[in-house]
Amino acid sequence: MFTAVLLPAITGLTGCGTPREPALSLGPDDTLKAAQRLLTDRCLTRQGLTPPHPGHPPAGAAEARRVDRALFGTSPAELTLTLPSGHVIGHHTDGCLAAAERRLYGDQRRWFQTVTTVNNLKTKAPSRDRAAYRELRSHALAEARALLTAAHAELSAGHNEITAVRKERHPS
Repeated sequence: MFTAVLLPAITGLTGCGTPREPALSLGPDDTLKAAQRLLTDRCLTRQGLTPPHPGHPPAGAAEARRVDRALFGTSPAELTLTLPSGHVIGHHTDGCLAAAERRLYGDQRRWFQTVTTVNNLKTKAPSRDRAAYRELRSHALAEARALLTAAHAELSAGHNEITAVRKERHPS
């Protein structure tokens, strides 16, 4: 599972299982990606699905469709934004990805409109949208760091519990 693999790599553990300084210092983009991945993996797992990972595709086409629907949603795109070029961009509000966005950014509709505008118009995006982008991203980074820290603490507690049981069974 993602948590068991990524979190120790991010935070690092000493040989005795106690936390130490992060082994990797994640940049803002990687922090957000890791938190989003953790949230979507948990969401899929709660639905009895195996989260997709590179090199480990879902077991069959039917399973892949179930994972896709759970991850990206099944209803028509509820959020839409028309760019000055006339292109219409849509986004779902259901599914694990949408739930992760709400958890990280707080206001999914505002985040979608802001990120879509800023990513498509770049420096031509209105200053209020660029300011909103920075504000929402800052909020998401704080949420992501708290989420990853809590997940690491859970993982460390589980590791320490296993170590204690082993010592109990096999005293030195």
